[in-house]
Amino acid sequence: MKHLKFLCFTIVFLNNVCSQERIIINDTVKLDEVVVEPIDGLLADKKKLFPVSNLKFETFQTLTPQIKISEYLESVPGLFIMNNNNFAQDARISIRGFGARANFGIRGIKIFVDGIPETSPDGQSQIDNVNLEIIERINVYRGNNSSFFGSSAGGVISITTLENFEENFVNIGLSSGSFSTTKTQATLGIKNENEKMIFFISNTNSEGYRKHSRFKNFNANFKYLTNLGNKNRLQIVANVLDSPDAMDPGGLNGNELESDRRQARARNIEFDARESVKQYKLGVNLKSTFNNFGLTNSIYYNRRLFDGKLPFRNGGIIELDKSFWGYKLNFEFDNSLNYNLGFSYNNQNDHRKRFVNDLGLRSEIVMNQFEKYDNIGLYIFSSKKIGKFIFSAGIRYDNNTITLENILTNSTKISESIKSINPSFNLNYAFKNFDVFSNISSGYETPTLNELSATIDQSGFNSDLKSVKSKSFEIGISNYEKFTKLKYNLRYFNILTENEIIPFESTTGQVIYQNAGKTIKKGVEFELSTKLNSNFMIDYSLTKGEYAFEDFSNGEIDYSNNSIAGIPNNFHKLSLKYFDGSLNLIISWKKVGKIYANNSNTTFIEGYDSINFNISGDVSLFGLDITPYFAIENLLSEDYIDNIRINAFGSRFYEPAPKISFMSGLKLNL
Repeated sequence: MKHLKFLCFTIVFLNNVCSQERIIINDTVKLDEVVVEPIDGLLADKKKLFPVSNLKFETFQTLTPQIKISEYLESVPGLFIMNNNNFAQDARISIRGFGARANFGIRGIKIFVDGIPETSPDGQSQIDNVNLEIIERINVYRGNNSSFFGSSAGGVISITTLENFEENFVNIGLSSGSFSTTKTQATLGIKNENEKMIFFISNTNSEGYRKHSRFKNFNANFKYLTNLGNKNRLQIVANVLDSPDAMDPGGLNGNELESDRRQARARNIEFDARESVKQYKLGVNLKSTFNNFGLTNSIYYNRRLFDGKLPFRNGGIIELDKSFWGYKLNFEFDNSLNYNLGFSYNNQNDHRKRFVNDLGLRSEIVMNQFEKYDNIGLYIFSSKKIGKFIFSAGIRYDNNTITLENILTNSTKISESIKSINPSFNLNYAFKNFDVFSNISSGYETPTLNELSATIDQSGFNSDLKSVKSKSFEIGISNYEKFTKLKYNLRYFNILTENEIIPFESTTGQVIYQNAGKTIKKGVEFELSTKLNSNFMIDYSLTKGEYAFEDFSNGEIDYSNNSIAGIPNNFHKLSLKYFDGSLNLIISWKKVGKIYANNSNTTFIEGYDSINFNISGDVSLFGLDITPYFAIENLLSEDYIDNIRINAFGSRFYEPAPKISFMSGLKLNL
């Protein structure tokens, strides 16, 4: 109740102190007249100070299969994606090593779609409800962002869906490809003088590359944009996901991989490992502009219903009802100094049940508990330009309360409060042809409710698991803000972390989590982009890093100075692009270095190269505008590993990737 009173008072106060009209310009991206950007707007003035990749996809959407998030993100330096083909586990995304611990889903990184969080308050993200088909642009903020976004912000991925169109349209897409993969989709855009509406549906089915890897996915999305007078811009988004079946083929050991890379683990078939998900999301953003003030109100609600079967007996069937909602208020004042002040409240409630998996059939219940995560955050950021210098600093205070109540064991209730203060300090100097910059920041990650509740005896609370704390230093040089054909960006980062969370698989097959003492992540990121002429473009990105345990022992075993599992020591992406208005072509080469599979570094996965080819064209047939496309993935049919099961019991580390695969289709513009 106190929080609600404070919230109401703040809104009333801020809306009354703002009285004159002002237009706020977001200088990161040129915006359409009704765009609401509560995330990118907050960081618009920090683009020179922080590593930001601004990606646009208007043309790219005509020539990509739109199945995997890696199609859109793998050119970003510092960002690495695994697990593109196991849709029961979701993509594993790491940014500068943050998030590498995830055995499923995404950890340590905040994800927003149209300003609405996809990340639950405890730091867990899934992206199976993200509509890849209507992504218009993505901004990726690398490095520690806890001074803006609180826990689990070792990177921020801000996705904006379709909204930049000038007339009504209907698009229909049909695709098919390898492994009996099919996709149908339809998009309707309606625009009048002061508002826009976008309706979208898609249905995807695939048998998968490996046995027992079939998946189905239905998505529906609605987006509404309007101006309310000349001071307010409103955005409403709604999303529905129905994924009734996604099978998990599991990890293989070396011998199984050699004998048949397409097989599923026998135990995964025996226990019928799979998941089904339904999810419902609603979000509202209201941005108001005045003389020297900008005010953004954002509220959202998300409910996710999950049923899963894991390949072990005790607790191997999970039933999870997750709901989370939140409110955020951002106040911007621009005078001699530029200020951002903000308040956020986020609440998550999980009802988690675990049952005995009796060879795929649900048996007796072994866990029944309510889990709650509350977050209150307050932040301030200020920047000042003096000549060629830009100075800035920010700080955020968070209070997180975690409560777990096991109603199966005499209503045992455990509550824990985690407070954190995270500052950041930044400096930029603009030379004539390039900028140099530096920043220092801190961050933290609380364990997710799933990680805290994962125990071998199903007691429901791992009291030994602590929050991760990190400190980052970064320095770099860039000319991306200059008007030049050849653009480059070079950055060095160094991250010191305490209590890194590490997964390991118990003898029963359940994934449990523990803390590593100290780790160090350091590396270099390099980007290069150039236009050869009006049609040809070359993009290149490189990440070379060292990710190691500085001080970590487990009983009598000392892992100090070993590499952290699940992160390659280097990866490259080179793309040659050709666009002439009627023909679109991309040839890309990806090179990934060695990756360790376990803490002891006794097993590693060799690096690999992969070449992809995408082509599309525009034709007119029977009065219709048609865009056919054709995509080849892994053109040279390279044998490589798509996902590593970190510290897997029995050395079942390997989830192999497909060899050469195809996808083709067409889009009709009505």
